[in-house]
Formats: sequence, C-alpha cells, structure tokens
Amino acid sequence: MTEVPEHLLRRARERRAALTGGDAGEAGGTEAPAAPPAAEGGAAPAPAGEGAGASAVPARAASPAPAAAALVAQEPEPEVPAVYVAAARARSSRVPTWVVPVLAVLPVWGFLYLGAFGNRSKPQVVDPLVLGAQVYRSAGCSGCHGASGEGGVGPALQKGGAKLTFPNVDDQLSWVRTGSGPFTGKPYGDPNRPGGQRGPAKGIMPPFGSTLSDTQIRAVVKYEREKL
Repeated sequence: MTEVPEHLLRRARERRAALTGGDAGEAGGTEAPAAPPAAEGGAAPAPAGEGAGASAVPARAASPAPAAAALVAQEPEPEVPAVYVAAARARSSRVPTWVVPVLAVLPVWGFLYLGAFGNRSKPQVVDPLVLGAQVYRSAGCSGCHGASGEGGVGPALQKGGAKLTFPNVDDQLSWVRTGSGPFTGKPYGDPNRPGGQRGPAKGIMPPFGSTLSDTQIRAVVKYEREKL
C-alpha cells in the first residue's frame, strides 16, 4: 500500500477539524471504528489484543487519504492575469510601424502622379468661324452646296444667299436641324426674298440635329451666313 505523505495527512486533519468545529489534534487522534460484528455461525470476535491494535493503525492512517486527495483536486488552477491577455491582443492588432510613413506619403505621391501624367492641356477657345468651316467640309455640306457655296445638288449659299433665304437666323438653324424632309414638295424661306421663295423642297437634305452638337450647328450656320 502507498504511504500518504505527512503534509497531506496534516492538511486533511486541519480540514476535518474546520468542518466539525473540533481541534486538529483531537481529529487526528480519533480512534478507528469498531470491528464489524461476528459472522453467522457463532464465531467469536477476535480478541482485542496486539492483532486488533495492529489492524487499527493502518485503518487510522489510511482514512485521511480520500480527503487529502479531494483537497488536492479542489485546488483551482492559476488564472492568467487579464493584463497579459490585453497586451497579447494589442500586439496582434497593432499596425506595423513601417505602414505609417507609407500612408502619410501616399496622398502626396498621388498628387504628383496626376500632375506628371495627367491631362495638363488647357481647353482652347475655338473661333466659331473656324469651327464652322471645319464642320462645313466634314459634315458633307460642301458636297451639296459646293466647296465655296457656289451650289450643286443643293442651292447656292455664297454672296449672302443663306441670309436672303433665311433673314432670321433661327429659321436657318431649325432648317439645318430638321433637314428639308418636313418641307418636301413645298416652298421654303422668306416669301419677300428677291425671286420669291425657294423650292419646292426635294427632301434630300438630311437632318443634322442628331449628328452635330448645337455648338457645331451654330458655327456652321454662322460660317455660311458670314463667310460664303
């Protein structure tokens, strides 16, 4: 049988005394329980001699072992202080030190990048007459009215012909936007024009309201009225 250490026995006695309200010395000196009754058959109990005393000592010595084991098992494990847990979490979530200067320099780098490779050209103010001449050639006006407005498939526009037909500039702007389709088979223009109205319209002039911007239409009309 394994011998129980003395300090465990002492702790068990102190614990028992605290629970029963007695003295630790008295608890330790408690005699072993009485011997069990005689078995059936009339056998006499063993005499209270050296044998009984010898058997009682091991029983008295072994009885505190369960209590000592219970006390050892009840001792709580040491808890990790909360300060160490908080420090570990702070270390795991802390931003690396090298990231701070990178984040500080990033906006400056972006500004310099846009300044070096961005579009630094300033919008140029285009003369409406210059723009009108470009549109007159690129939009196909010169193919019908002639390169200099001398006429062709369409009527002549040179020598102020556009102003004679459309004294009001808004009427000419509307004509360019809608084309001649709405006036097919009808006369158009100023009825007081020398020689009368133009027409009847053949409906072959396409509408430019969907292909040219308002700025381009105004520029080409200005060019036709002032330069041809």
